[in-house]
Amino acid sequence: MYRILSPSSPSFLILVGLIVLVATPAPVPAGDRLVVHEWGTFTSLQDEQGNALSGINVDDEPVPPFVHNLSPFLLGKPILSHEHWIYRMKAVPRRHPQVTMRLETPVIYFYPPAQSESLRLNLEVQFRGGWLTEYYPSAEVDAPGLHERNFEFGDLSEQTVGCLRWSDLEIGAEGSGPSTDWKVWTAPREVAAATVRSVEGEYEKYLFYRGVGHLPAPLRVAVNRSTRELEIGGSPPPVGTRDTTATIARSWLVDIRDDQRCAFRTVPEFELRVDNRALLATTSYAFAEEEYAPQRLTALRKEMHSELTRAGLFDDEATAMLNTWERAYFTSPGLRLFYVVPRSWTDAVLPLRLSIDADIARVMLGRIELISDRQQELLERLAETPPSNDAWIRNIEPEEAKQRLLAGRIDFGDVGVVVPDDYRLYLGLGRFRNALLIHAEQVARHAWREQPERGERYSQFIDTYALHPFRAPSATLDH
Repeated sequence: MYRILSPSSPSFLILVGLIVLVATPAPVPAGDRLVVHEWGTFTSLQDEQGNALSGINVDDEPVPPFVHNLSPFLLGKPILSHEHWIYRMKAVPRRHPQVTMRLETPVIYFYPPAQSESLRLNLEVQFRGGWLTEYYPSAEVDAPGLHERNFEFGDLSEQTVGCLRWSDLEIGAEGSGPSTDWKVWTAPREVAAATVRSVEGEYEKYLFYRGVGHLPAPLRVAVNRSTRELEIGGSPPPVGTRDTTATIARSWLVDIRDDQRCAFRTVPEFELRVDNRALLATTSYAFAEEEYAPQRLTALRKEMHSELTRAGLFDDEATAMLNTWERAYFTSPGLRLFYVVPRSWTDAVLPLRLSIDADIARVMLGRIELISDRQQELLERLAETPPSNDAWIRNIEPEEAKQRLLAGRIDFGDVGVVVPDDYRLYLGLGRFRNALLIHAEQVARHAWREQPERGERYSQFIDTYALHPFRAPSATLDH
C-alpha cells in the first residue's frame, strides 16, 4: 500500500489504496485533474513464420551514464577477442539467450491540474514477462531471477514480473535534468510537461525506463518469399487482457536501404482477434525502385505523427518520440513493420499504478523487425565465404577502434587491419546479426541432409567469434 501524501486533497478522498490504470478514464474538463502521458516501443525480431527470435538484446541507442541500471556490475567495456560476447547491453548480459522483446525507452510525462503549483505522488510499473532494467530517476526495483550474490540473471519467461516503484515524486518542481547532449535523452525533453523531482533530488522532464522480455508481440508477421507477401496474424492475448479484440487502425511496412533511402506502404485497418490462426491482413513487401526516395521518409514521419496524436499524444510528444528514435526507426537499414499497440495489450503487459487520480494516455508503437531479402542474401554468402580466424582483431589499434568494431559500428577504413570478408558480411546483417546467425544455423541444421556444409559453416563462425552464448538453451548444438 502506498502512502498518500495529501490526505486533505479531493484525490485522497476518492481513492482507497492504489488506482490501477487499466482503462482510459472518462473525459473531464481540461485542467481539473492530473494528466499523464506515456510513449515507448515494443520491439521484436521474427523469422519467416512469424516466430519471435531470441538473443536480440543488443543496444545501439545507449543512454547517458547517469541513468540507473538494474546492477552496475552488469555494465562495462567489452572483453575482447574470444570473450567479447560478455559485453553487457541494456543493463542485461548481451548474451542472454531468452530475450525476445525489447521494451525501448518508455517515458512518462506529467501535466498538473490548473492552479496547482506542485503535487506529490507514487507510481509503480510492472513488466509481465520481463525485467525493467534501466530507469531515471532512482527507483525501487524488483527483478525476479537476478542472483544478487554474483549479479547474474536466471531464466526469463512469460511468468517473470519485473517492477519499478517511484515514491514521493514531486510534480511541478523547480529544477532541470542532468547536463547531456545525448539525443536519445534530450529529444524527449522537448515537451511542455512539468519537471519531476525524486526524493533523492534528481530532476527530469519525465520518468524514464527500459526493459527486456520473453513474450510474443501482439502480431505475427510471416514472410512468404515465393509470393513476396507478408501474412499478418495475431498472437494469443496476454493474461489480464480485458478486450479480446482490438483495431489496428494503421500500420506501416518500411524498408530502409544501406544508403538510408526509404520506401514504405501503409497497411489498411484490420481487426486483431483472439484466434491466432486467422490471417488478419496481407501486403506485398516488395518495392519498386522509384519508391525509394528522400521525400518518402517525410511522408512516413507525417503519417506516424498523425496516428500518434490521434491515439492520444500531444503534438510535441509525438514529435519528441519520432525524434528520439530517428536513427532506429528511419535510418537503420532493415525491413520492419510499425503499428500502434492496442491499449488493452499495453495495460495487461505493462500495468501502471498511480497513487492519485489522473487522465492517462499510453501510446506504444509495436516494431517488428523482419528478415529481409538482403539479410537472407548476406547469410547465404557468409556460408559460401572462406572462414577466417579472430587473430586479426588483436592487431587493431587504437583500442577504441577495436571496441567499436566488436560492437558492429565502425568504418572499415580506420581499424588499421584488413577485415575478413566473412566478418564484413556478418556486420552487414545489422544490429540483430547474432540472432539472425543463430537462427540460420538452426535452420541449416534442421535441414542437414540438404545443407550439411552450410550449418557447419555457420557453427564454425559462431565458435570462432565466441557467439555461442546467444544460443537459447534448447538450441545448444553438439559439435
